[in-house]
Amino acid sequence: MKLVKMLDNKDSNLISDPINQEILKALVAAEHSPSEIAKKLNLSTLKIWRRFQKLCKAKMIEQTKTKRVGNIEKKLYRATATWYTPHQYFSLSPKNPALQEAYIIYSDIQKAMMIKLSNFSDVPEGVDPGDFSLYASMRATVEVYRNPKFQSKIIELEQKLSGYHL
Repeated sequence: MKLVKMLDNKDSNLISDPINQEILKALVAAEHSPSEIAKKLNLSTLKIWRRFQKLCKAKMIEQTKTKRVGNIEKKLYRATATWYTPHQYFSLSPKNPALQEAYIIYSDIQKAMMIKLSNFSDVPEGVDPGDFSLYASMRATVEVYRNPKFQSKIIELEQKLSGYHL
């Protein structure tokens, strides 16, 4: 399981749906079948199965194993990442000149955070994915923010933002 998966515009729509969010949250925590998720969310198995198909096609979830329960084959699925980030968040650009200068600084800080996060590419076997995701994020934050270069960038960012008025 990856830590972060970047989504294209089409796949970003899938995570905006509250039911898909619940499915992904459950599948980050553990493997589940569509019927288990359907029971948990009090929805029909067919409705959940259709969502699983769309999430699989978008490579947001994947089938991990098949179990035999009597004469029935039970397919288990898992999320492919702990976080899903819409690509459009990285393509925003402010129109206001005061915000443009602030955005350049902010982007530098965010880039440094992503570089630090990339050091934690896969969730280690046997480690809780949610815990690892939070650990990696907090560790990256500490490493970037304690760097004197970025401490001065944060002060500069604050100054630039004070020039923007809503």
